[in-house]
Amino acid sequence: MRLFNATKDPGMIEMWRFLIARDTMHQQQWLAVIEEMGGLKGALPIPNSFRQEEEATAYSYAFFVTKDGTPPPAGRFTHGPSLDGKGEFSVVQATPMGQEPILGPARPDSAAQLEQMTQKPITNPKA
Repeated sequence: MRLFNATKDPGMIEMWRFLIARDTMHQQQWLAVIEEMGGLKGALPIPNSFRQEEEATAYSYAFFVTKDGTPPPAGRFTHGPSLDGKGEFSVVQATPMGQEPILGPARPDSAAQLEQMTQKPITNPKA
């Protein structure tokens, strides 16, 4: 919607109208599949082939907010019981997770700058 509202170009407007319509269809498809699979109680989690004890459950029902302090939108998805009845929705302040990656050179077919394809791995000089 932000990109749709940011343009005045008729071609871009038509493209965004099409993509928003496709998003509606995708939402409806997911809802129909969940219904076909037994509804919210019978179908979740998706995929059910992943063992839930392997899931990072601390984040299963967490709505992440950005660091700029913007409050989350009020809604069913930020507070209260989860739809599958297995947890409570919560709001979590987003923070960096994991370690900073060590990036190697770009692949020759990546259309990167020559300097990016020949440099040594990049590490954080502050680390």
